[in-house]
Amino acid sequence: MFLRSGARGRTRIGLLAGLGVVLLATACGYRSLVAPSEATSASPDAEAPAPTRLSVIAIRNDSPEPWLDRVVTDALRREIDSRGTLRLVDDPGDADLVVRGRVRPLDIQSKTFSSFVAALEYSVTVALDLEVVLSRGGIVRLDSTALSESEVYLASADIEVTRTNRLEALRRLSDVLAARVADSIELLERPIEDPEEGA
Repeated sequence: MFLRSGARGRTRIGLLAGLGVVLLATACGYRSLVAPSEATSASPDAEAPAPTRLSVIAIRNDSPEPWLDRVVTDALRREIDSRGTLRLVDDPGDADLVVRGRVRPLDIQSKTFSSFVAALEYSVTVALDLEVVLSRGGIVRLDSTALSESEVYLASADIEVTRTNRLEALRRLSDVLAARVADSIELLERPIEDPEEGA
């Protein structure tokens, strides 16, 4: 019973602390870059806000895997294009936000071995360094710890089969990381602009 009540107390404290952070952020005058404003969401007759225009500059490939930059860039564009709050644009000059960055060198490790000391499985880790450039100035670096993911793929005596398996793993990882990037962009915040400042 003591442990349960202690756990409940910690849960309540955690909820109150989280609520406090939200209230502080609201009081300090911050809002999401892409989420609808309170006025829009509160009024059913108001028009839906226009999606945030976002452009993805080709990602630099610092890994030895050929075409991985294209795989990652395509995954990012597909994911962003599927979000209702974001609209993909080709020209960075027409965008509210521009995503740019690089693919880090791959980390490939042997995982399991046969009785002949041949690797049966490999683990590959894809990590991205990305930043978001705001149209009115400023750069937001995305959390690199969230932009790293690993997957295991099967090895084969046929090098082409092994290469195909690795490529499929890289495509799946690119899709996972692209979803995290889009989530991070949707949660970006900026100071609320004071209309009197522009007057």
